[in-house]
Amino acid sequence: MYLKEKMIRFLKIRNVIFAVISIFNIITSTSILISLTKYYWGDFDTVIHAKATPSCVADIIIGIILLVISQKSKRRIQDANFYSGYFEGNLDGYIEYSELAEVTGQTEKKVKKQLSSLSRFYMKNYELKTIDGTEQIALSSKKYTCECKSCGAQIEKSIYFTGVCAYCGSSDLFANVLTNDRFYSITNSLSDGIQKPQYYSAKNLNRKKVFFILLLALGIFTTILFSAMFMDYMGKYNDKEYLTKVLLSDIHASSFANIKADLAEMMIWDVIIIAAFIPIIRNRIKKIKHLHVAQICSEYFSKCRIPFINASDIPSANMLQDKNTKLEKVRTALRYGYLKNSTLEKHNDKLVIALAKKIVKDRCPSCAAPITGAVDEHYRCQYCNNMIMNVIIKK
Repeated sequence: MYLKEKMIRFLKIRNVIFAVISIFNIITSTSILISLTKYYWGDFDTVIHAKATPSCVADIIIGIILLVISQKSKRRIQDANFYSGYFEGNLDGYIEYSELAEVTGQTEKKVKKQLSSLSRFYMKNYELKTIDGTEQIALSSKKYTCECKSCGAQIEKSIYFTGVCAYCGSSDLFANVLTNDRFYSITNSLSDGIQKPQYYSAKNLNRKKVFFILLLALGIFTTILFSAMFMDYMGKYNDKEYLTKVLLSDIHASSFANIKADLAEMMIWDVIIIAAFIPIIRNRIKKIKHLHVAQICSEYFSKCRIPFINASDIPSANMLQDKNTKLEKVRTALRYGYLKNSTLEKHNDKLVIALAKKIVKDRCPSCAAPITGAVDEHYRCQYCNNMIMNVIIKK
């Protein structure tokens, strides 16, 4: 409803193409520049003014720009998916920036800037407005009902957001929503996650953790190895005894300058490899921490019996963590997809975790049959004859 799906598909393909081109440009151009530096070792003025140098530098710059564009676009697609899901779960039709700021852990200014930017290529069907002096997001007009599947009672959205029916105490609640001639239902599958932590965690979470630990160990080993090689080459660079030995034993070594050029080339490659692995190591450490957070949260969620729990009740991965640090780690675990079937939301001025929430689009909530034909507030399912929408207009 809120995503420009065709445009996002196009941008995903474009991002992959940009990433491939950028990596190819950076690797090939860097190799050429290193080869030039080796060939004209000691004559850097010739390297700078070589015919290939300007084009190689330009290709590296273009590659970096394309890589930045693809990564930023990927991040914006993630943001668009989050905001779209949040908008679909909203029943009011109006959302304040302060609410989204608390949910995302960002400033109101940044949220406004993101939504303004996303409306150009990634999202639709919302407007940024100032209503009664308060800056808000106005969504497409909605009609909705909230009901209890257990006793059939129609309930207010404020009760729906507590996750417990005021009449029979059941948590089996759902909402039907009609917007832009499209219908969707919001239900929960809480029973599917009881005592099943894997329902709330990414597939093969433990395998991912072991794999990331192995990658971390490999990255650390590689960095140490190439650091040792760099130190060895640097020590040999001005070692006359070593240079003389190589000159006398290697028929391809014609002078000290050539040997030093070879050593310099290897040192440059060592530095490049080390520089490439340092952020990879840092990233693996972060991901291992977020996987640990996901494990703790999924264990806790599987023991919950209501679909909405206070965000402050989530256990910490570290006893020394404060509330804000804990929430930020949970947000990151959700963004990476290590936690699933759970979302951060704000209801009745409280930040909560919505568990096992499922949004089913264009299907009957009773029999799951596809909805065909015109959808209005009196639509009746052609398969089970269920009156899907008996809606109340939002105020």
